[in-house]
Amino acid sequence: MYTTRSRAEREALTAQRSNLLLVAEVDGIVAVRNADPGTTVVAGQSVVELIDPATLWINTRFDQVSAHGLRTGLPVRIVLRSRAGSELPGRVLLVEPLADAVTEEMLAKIAFDRLPVPMPSIGELAEVTVSLPALAARPVVPNASVQRVDGTLGVWMVRDGDLELVPVKLGATDLDGNVQVLEGAKRGDQVVTYSERALTTKSRIHVVDRLKQAP
Repeated sequence: MYTTRSRAEREALTAQRSNLLLVAEVDGIVAVRNADPGTTVVAGQSVVELIDPATLWINTRFDQVSAHGLRTGLPVRIVLRSRAGSELPGRVLLVEPLADAVTEEMLAKIAFDRLPVPMPSIGELAEVTVSLPALAARPVVPNASVQRVDGTLGVWMVRDGDLELVPVKLGATDLDGNVQVLEGAKRGDQVVTYSERALTTKSRIHVVDRLKQAP
């Protein structure tokens, strides 16, 4: 009888020990250990946090105004703060369906095409540039030439030697400071890109090939 009871207790302890064995579902790196050996934990409490390098991504925020065309699969250039000047290729992994109503930003996850070696630190800042699909050919003007006069958004044009403020409807902008003109300007129009002071229809202008370099 004593032998039977001891055997049962031993089997119970063995079963209990197997229940205490923590097995990760995937291979990964232990990033955080929330409990030390001997610490009492309760059901549902986190003991360790694992990072799977194969699923590493960058949480990125985009202003809703300039996020038109953002979608999954677009190519991306990534510059890590610890590796300034070195671009890493990537892609848009996921565009979150829920935007941030407070900051008016869209959220997206960016994945590396090839995980950099050594792996970057979790929480590191990164600069992300997304290559959007090509747009239809339209006139473009420098962003500096766009003026708002008395509530009217437009550009100053030279027509028959006189200045005229032409209202425009603008589209996308690029990283070079150019903005797409959807309405109001056509190819070949003379647009004022710079002036030393605010312009009016009575302003006298002098057209030059290029601006003088500052001393």
